[in-house]
Order: sequence, then C-alpha cells, then structure tokens
Amino acid sequence: MYWPIQGRKVRDDGEFEVWAKPLVDGTRAVVLLNRSNAQANISVSWTEIGYPTNLTFVVQDLWQKKNLGKYKGLFAAKVPSHGVVMVKIKS
Repeated sequence: MYWPIQGRKVRDDGEFEVWAKPLVDGTRAVVLLNRSNAQANISVSWTEIGYPTNLTFVVQDLWQKKNLGKYKGLFAAKVPSHGVVMVKIKS
C-alpha cells in the first residue's frame, strides 16, 4: 500500500519560500513561492530537495506543461509578485 508523503517547506526566506514533495516515481515536485510585491528570482538547490549537487536533472514546468531544460546543482526562476512557479525535477 502506498502512503503519500506531503510536501514540506525546505526554505523560508521571509517573503520567499521553497516547498518540495517526493513523488511516487522518485522525482520531486517543487514550488517556488513569492509573497512580495515585486517579481523575484528564487532558486532551489538539489541538496535542499534530497539530491546530490553534482547531478543534472530535467526541469518541467507543471503549469505550462513544458520542459525548461537540464540543470546541474540548482534551478532558479523569476517568480511574479504574489505568484508561484511549480516544477517537476526528474532525471
């Protein structure tokens, strides 16, 4: 039987937060949250979500349903004011 694991906050920088959730297939869903009044560049490192820094992963935007490319060690995105970017990190 599968028991789902809920997402957890992996970083809280005041107005900026990073949340992550391990998925059944071994990938990670990651949410970059911007509660500020201005667009912000928010990043997440692989170590924050349980992966080694030296690995390269494909990042898929879950809202736009498109691959954003391959990233090594971290992913960063411009997040609109009071907005989120939700991605899937996969090998």
